[in-house]
Amino acid sequence: MKDLLTKLFEAHIEHELNAIKNGAYKRIVKEEVSALFRWINHIKLKDIVTQDQIIDLIQQKVVESPVPGGITELTGEMSRKVLTSIHNDNTLFEDIITRKQFDTIMDIGINLKKVRTYLIKKILYSSAYSKLISTIIYIAIKEYLITESKIAQKIPGISSILDIGKHTVNLVESLPVVSSVITVCKESINHALPNFEAEIENRIITYIETTLDSKIKHSENILLELLNEKNLTALTDKIWDLISKNSLSEYYNTINSNDMEDFILIGYDFWLHFRKTTYFENIYKELVSYFFEKYGDNEIDIIIDDVGVNEEMVINDIIQMISPGIETALNTGYLEERIRCRLKSFYFSEKTVSLVKENGRCT
Repeated sequence: MKDLLTKLFEAHIEHELNAIKNGAYKRIVKEEVSALFRWINHIKLKDIVTQDQIIDLIQQKVVESPVPGGITELTGEMSRKVLTSIHNDNTLFEDIITRKQFDTIMDIGINLKKVRTYLIKKILYSSAYSKLISTIIYIAIKEYLITESKIAQKIPGISSILDIGKHTVNLVESLPVVSSVITVCKESINHALPNFEAEIENRIITYIETTLDSKIKHSENILLELLNEKNLTALTDKIWDLISKNSLSEYYNTINSNDMEDFILIGYDFWLHFRKTTYFENIYKELVSYFFEKYGDNEIDIIIDDVGVNEEMVINDIIQMISPGIETALNTGYLEERIRCRLKSFYFSEKTVSLVKENGRCT
């Protein structure tokens, strides 16, 4: 009895291996995928998975699951490989993007008028820009009034300062008691200068405070005019001519590996925080809900077709993906070992032995 079971067991193993060897497994893939596609013609999305199941899966695998340190390490290593690749030296910008693609990207950007206007307003009316433009105006006006303007010479105190300065130079050249002369000059300058500078500063600050808004508005109008559709379109040709013939190394050389690792770490830290925010939770729940509203009552084959997947594509992709692994598993004996392990529990189970015994007594 045992010999019979062993022979059946070995024959079944041989049958399974023959169904896989010499590329025969490709037939199995085709048969099973075809059967699967026939089945999903009549199965709706909501029949095999629910909205709550998808949300729970996202919560477990995306939000709660820890991100292995090996992933960030590998990302950093691969980014360094990209930055230092020898192919960067002989690959031009125009080799990786066509002029038509570049024009399309630029056209999209040029047509984003609302975004452009929003960014200009945000920058110009920010406290940082206000401080910057105020400082520039202040320094420019003060410098002009003190060193360039003829009007400044009519302000009380400035004439004496300038005259003393000239007279000091003459005295330094002709008198032996230079130190005493310089002391006298300093005292005179220090007496006149504070009042003059205070007057200048008060007037400049008052002017800036009363005219800053109009200056910023003027800057806004200038930028909006400079960055209008017509000017940006004309600028597209110049930008392409400027960058298209440059090698990728010219751009990558401005970034070193440490900078890239810093960016990766920043992105990693951001993701760890962002994925646990209420905003992210609300967004993925909203998207899952929308997906089920749109496809929940549809057959799965319709959904698959909408995303551009068909039966032939799935068959080819599976065969291409598993072929190297199948050949290796066969050659190393691993596949036979797993088949034996799976079938042994059946052929030598109590129930199978009992059935064979009963059949033997009947014959």
